[in-house]
Amino acid sequence: MTKAPLPLVPTKEMTLYQRQRCGQRFWKETLKATNPLLKGTGWKRNSAWVFRVEGDWYLTAFVTGGTTSDGMANVLKVAMGIKPMAVDPIHWRAQGLHGNLAKPPSFRSNAAHKVPALPIAQRDLSVGLSDPQVAAGLVVAAINVLADEARAAVADQPFSQVVMAHPRADCWSALYWAALIAEGRGAQAIEAIKAHYLKGEHEMPKEGRLFDMVADYQAVIDGTDSPAKRALIANLDGIQIVDTGSATPLAPQNDRLIDKIKKLWP
Repeated sequence: MTKAPLPLVPTKEMTLYQRQRCGQRFWKETLKATNPLLKGTGWKRNSAWVFRVEGDWYLTAFVTGGTTSDGMANVLKVAMGIKPMAVDPIHWRAQGLHGNLAKPPSFRSNAAHKVPALPIAQRDLSVGLSDPQVAAGLVVAAINVLADEARAAVADQPFSQVVMAHPRADCWSALYWAALIAEGRGAQAIEAIKAHYLKGEHEMPKEGRLFDMVADYQAVIDGTDSPAKRALIANLDGIQIVDTGSATPLAPQNDRLIDKIKKLWP
């Protein structure tokens, strides 16, 4: 006997939890319904990310969904970001993650150690979200409009300046450094890294993580970088730590190490 499909649209008879589950199912069904609409357009989808490569640029939209706070209506949000294609390779090379250079374009949207694209604009969709097919059309339309906004935002000035003009520029430091290097301003990138961590209060250390980080970025600038015998992983708290590949990985309980990485890693 075929089971009845689970509801996608919340009703007042449902509990709040049931209504919220409707919102999550509706979001997932909407994502699936975008597939035929994206085919042949240049846009690709990987999970909740929709992305495309346009010459030297990478555009990526992130689609989220759920319900209003009372759970009575479905909502969707489309957030658009953009970054130069050059920044991820610079970021990966500085970390010794050269294996990432051969990954497909989707890796620049949906990967642990990507450089996040600079957020440009977003659209909140909340009206008439009862049919995933219709909602998918609204999502794709929003993506195309937001992509135009992203293209316009980077059209007339160096990308590093666009990053610095962002209201939350400090959140995109790694993107800024990589953009400077891509623009041929490596010395400025090194000074920006030092300023970000030292904040004018301390001298540059002669050893340690910051010393190594600056050396790694300098190697990328000089073209002398090489794959590292380590990888960056995230522990259960989401903190990036260095995995040397040894039988005994760095323990999350090493408080001094974790505190140090918290302070130094963007």
